[in-house]
Amino acid sequence: MRIKLIEPKFRGEWAEQDVEDIRSFWFPRLTLPTVAALTPPEVDVVVTDENVEEIDYEEPVDLVGLTAMTMHAPAAYAIARRFRQRGIPVVMGGIHASLLPQEALQHVDSVVVGEAEEIWPTVVEDARKGCLRRVYRAGSHPDLRGLPRPRLDLLRMEAYDRVACVQTARGCPFQCDYCSVSRFFGRTFRTRPVEEVVQEVKALGERFVVFVDDNIVGNPSYAKELFRRLIPLGIRWGSQASLSIARDRELLDLAVKSGCYSLFVGIESLSEQNLRDVHKRTNRVQDYERDLKTLRDHGVTVIASFIFGLEHDDEGTFERTVRFCEQNRIPLPVFFILTPIPGTPLYERLDREGRILTKQWHKYDGMHVVFQPRMMSPETLQKGFQWVCQEVYSWGSIARRLFFPPGRRLLPHIGLNKTFRRIARRIPPGEVSPLAKVLQSLEGVIPIREVRSLLPTVTDEALQRGSSWIRETWNVLRIRAAYHEPMRTIFFQLEGAMDRTSTRALIKRVMRAVRTGRSIVIDFERVHHLSPAAVDLLIREARERLQEWSQRIRLVNLPERLNGMWGHLKDVLGEQGASLGGVGLPEGGRST
Repeated sequence: MRIKLIEPKFRGEWAEQDVEDIRSFWFPRLTLPTVAALTPPEVDVVVTDENVEEIDYEEPVDLVGLTAMTMHAPAAYAIARRFRQRGIPVVMGGIHASLLPQEALQHVDSVVVGEAEEIWPTVVEDARKGCLRRVYRAGSHPDLRGLPRPRLDLLRMEAYDRVACVQTARGCPFQCDYCSVSRFFGRTFRTRPVEEVVQEVKALGERFVVFVDDNIVGNPSYAKELFRRLIPLGIRWGSQASLSIARDRELLDLAVKSGCYSLFVGIESLSEQNLRDVHKRTNRVQDYERDLKTLRDHGVTVIASFIFGLEHDDEGTFERTVRFCEQNRIPLPVFFILTPIPGTPLYERLDREGRILTKQWHKYDGMHVVFQPRMMSPETLQKGFQWVCQEVYSWGSIARRLFFPPGRRLLPHIGLNKTFRRIARRIPPGEVSPLAKVLQSLEGVIPIREVRSLLPTVTDEALQRGSSWIRETWNVLRIRAAYHEPMRTIFFQLEGAMDRTSTRALIKRVMRAVRTGRSIVIDFERVHHLSPAAVDLLIREARERLQEWSQRIRLVNLPERLNGMWGHLKDVLGEQGASLGGVGLPEGGRST
């Protein structure tokens, strides 16, 4: 019996990788080499990665196995059709088929749902007997002890940058709404015995190893043990990790001593609200600068990913993100448009809300808008993403990230940036509106100078409950600005304390926003202390600019304890004052 296992090539209009890309920085996925290792030894098995070689549709085989993520599904279905026309049965597994088995069954003979360890030998035996079942479901998530080593020898090893790939764990301890890993692997994080991992690394005999885990530090105690055992091997390695590694100094030190060269980290968003919404709990925006510096100081090359289109992203997100990458000297930033993969909580929610715009799976590649964003139009999101890809890999931005000052591994980083620049140039030019730069100028952190005059704006209970938050913002006013494109409204969210100085800075920003022709909403919900001088300044400003304040500007969540002072402001604004404190912010419209 002869089985052919095929990894489909993605046929996207921009994201398709050519031979040079793969040789420059890519490595094979372990899915099919692992399935090949699970195949009974008396069965002849071949692996074809269409990314690096053509598929021989005339090859004499008895069974074809396909794997596919959502964006690969149309290509996989097309491959299945050609083999089935020859009368060759096709079985399909992987994330997409597991989450949408009924769809896959319209194109293939059989579907494997879940991980293959327990059921693949049964599939092979049934195929040998000519009695394939329509669906094979894994009864549980397999124990990772004693797994056979992936058949890397079946790959065209010379076609990749690296082929020494090892998996130490499956799953992820976090439950991000947009991620299909947790749905496929269950809410589990399973690790292989450290000794088995070490022996596999030794057997590879390579100086550089890629650990293909979704989060190599998902279990810190396990990771520390693994890193200790890797130190004597003298290898270098790369993997994916959460930013939490930068806050555990022992873990990071062991990783570096064991040969950690590069880490792919999911920063995802510069908005705390976005991170909370998608349950990315391990990330803390206020720690980004410190965490990235820690990794940089330890000599770790950071490949940082960002997602655009989350609920609190607005037009200013693109400009902010590029400047953040430059300011934090991120060697290799990568960007994706939020993509609701079928089966994830994100997809289910957006589908329920009627916000899924297309189910053409080839567009679910992280480079196309397939849903209706909350804060901007699909066109604005698409063009902004394209602009970021071009802008961050412009020569000017590359220089700002790598040369000021020059960091470690300058020459390798230049080479990788040239490769990423070549890929980015395939994406059509995008654009951001002039408002994007204006939004960035509206934000800021203003020091408080009149601390002794501050009065609490919330109840004693609230002050006590939020004591840690208040300590962090006692001496400053943080101003965040977001633009809600459908409402043509700029939202200011204030956090911290307000005195005369910070209020004056706020008023300048508000009037700058007014000149854009948009409506303005100022949210005071997270202002916990306020000085009488600040209130007087607001009242005077409202009186002097009565027409603009009464027609264009709304104040919401005004401090209850200072209603007497705010009453003066309401009187100044006349009938429009009735709306003060009563205008609700739209869902998804609070801040970025």
